[in-house]
Amino acid sequence: MAKSNILHRSKLKKVKQFIENNDFDSAEKILIQLARKAPRDAEIWLYRGYVEGFRNEHVKAAEFFKKSLEIKPDDSSILYNYGIALRDSGDYLAAANAFKKSLLKDSENTQKLDCLAHVYMMLNDHEKAIETFGRSLRINPGQPETHSNLGSVYQAQGELSRAEACYRKALQLNPSLNIYDNLGSVLVSQGRYKESIEVYRAGLIKQPKNTRVFSNLLLTLNYMEDVSQQELYDEHNKWGDTFDNPLNYIAHHACDKNKEVLRIGYYSPDFREHSVAYFIEPIIEYHDKNKFKTYAYYSSKKEDAVTARLKGFFDVWRDASVMTDSELADAVKSDEIDIMVDLTGHTASNALLAFAKKPAPVQITYLGYPNTTGMKAIQYRITDAIADPEGQDIFYSEELCRLPECFLTYKPDDNSPDVSEPPVIQNGFITFGSFNNLAKINDKVIDVWCRILKRLPDSKLLVKNPSLTDLKTRETYIKKFQQFGIEGNRINLIGHTPTRNEHLSLYDKIDIALDTFPYNGTTTTCEALWMGVPVVALCGDYHAARVGASLLTAVNQKDLITNSEEEYIDKAASLAKNTDLLKYNRDRQRDYLQKSILFDGRAFVVSLENEYQRIWKSHS
Repeated sequence: MAKSNILHRSKLKKVKQFIENNDFDSAEKILIQLARKAPRDAEIWLYRGYVEGFRNEHVKAAEFFKKSLEIKPDDSSILYNYGIALRDSGDYLAAANAFKKSLLKDSENTQKLDCLAHVYMMLNDHEKAIETFGRSLRINPGQPETHSNLGSVYQAQGELSRAEACYRKALQLNPSLNIYDNLGSVLVSQGRYKESIEVYRAGLIKQPKNTRVFSNLLLTLNYMEDVSQQELYDEHNKWGDTFDNPLNYIAHHACDKNKEVLRIGYYSPDFREHSVAYFIEPIIEYHDKNKFKTYAYYSSKKEDAVTARLKGFFDVWRDASVMTDSELADAVKSDEIDIMVDLTGHTASNALLAFAKKPAPVQITYLGYPNTTGMKAIQYRITDAIADPEGQDIFYSEELCRLPECFLTYKPDDNSPDVSEPPVIQNGFITFGSFNNLAKINDKVIDVWCRILKRLPDSKLLVKNPSLTDLKTRETYIKKFQQFGIEGNRINLIGHTPTRNEHLSLYDKIDIALDTFPYNGTTTTCEALWMGVPVVALCGDYHAARVGASLLTAVNQKDLITNSEEEYIDKAASLAKNTDLLKYNRDRQRDYLQKSILFDGRAFVVSLENEYQRIWKSHS
């Protein structure tokens, strides 16, 4: 008996060595043999769970940990590993229960507390996440990662000042912590651009190959009013010079210009209730299935009703949330994608390093980012002649492909509220409004808006943005308006709204939308138009500053496009004085919009598909 037990322990020791050496197949063979002889040994099933976990087979791992728990139901270590497997397989409620049971006998284990708090974050139970991270910090206040994680919860809540304090504390404890992008993005959300640029550059000094920090730096530079287009181009090219290495390219299949059905891949972390989804959904829905086979590479674990709808439109759906950049590139190559479309650019959760490997013969960037990627591996960029007029090509590493009309199409929410009458009729005064990203509302924008309000002394301004959930940020912006001569009682700042319907309903409270500059709105402009609200836009010199002009041209409202600050102010003021026109347009606008290329997805897709085919044939 003793000899048998010694042999058994020896084999388990061998299993552990195989696992440490990543030889999971050898470990599994021994474990299967041991399980036949000792099926009631909890450790065998625990190790089988480890093996499947390392293979990223999280559902299988959870099944083996569950078998181990059937033998040792109160074992804290097994419960903890079971929780991790459940979390990684997406069963967050069950994971929370497992972590809580594990903590019953190990209540001061901060690692387990942090895992439980993370699960609460995934369940959007921010209060419990904050409580649990706080409990962990009371046990050990010197945990930089926990301070950082707590900051992430506050950031998700819109509590930007608290998030900033947490991130700064984490970096104080560990300056090498990889959270410079987190701190920078919180500063951007508060409109503190210059500080954010300093943070990103400091992060790059410590971590020069950190793609997230680098991409966030590039995104933020687009918001800056004093950065030239040449400077933007040069900074983006630095990204390409650093990460776009031709030696990394992988061999893809050959091009056949006579191919009848093209395989089109779309990469995004935003196939859910997100701005990108409102523009990509009509494209996927109306793609000609006789000419195109569509593949989704979705890199987020978050799924909702929009995700479910999009899954029904794509021919093939790939879960890219568990893929590394190399694995994503391999998947694209394996699927023999002909045209791979990047929908993120340098925004969050991008996969530009996968595109840098050039897994598809044709690679295009589109929709999600208002500038060049700086990469030679991405050969084309979809735009139009208004957003990028002739002469702009020199500021892009990609070849610009201009659609004959607008480069976008927008699908309104099916459950959008009805259009109301202009609020001026009840209020007796004009309410201007902007629902744009707070990062786009720079001091120059505030100055111009204040000049409009001074022109119309009874008018008011409503600004709505999730960043304004934060009290300190609201106070900062009220002071900004006061510095430009407008008192706070004329400014209404609104933060996060729980539902999209509530968000759209707030357009009922504004008569005229004021677009931001130099970084124009996109989704907000489309929303405002759909809700019957006219949008006054200032057209600039480059793409981010010309999107408003493209959108308004697409819906035949060129008269609302202005070319100087004075013209912008004059247009807003004159429109405000024409209540009859505001009411007339509000009553009819939605019906008219549906006939425009911006809101006619079916017509738009024909134009986009023609461009895909042109690119394919010319590239082949």
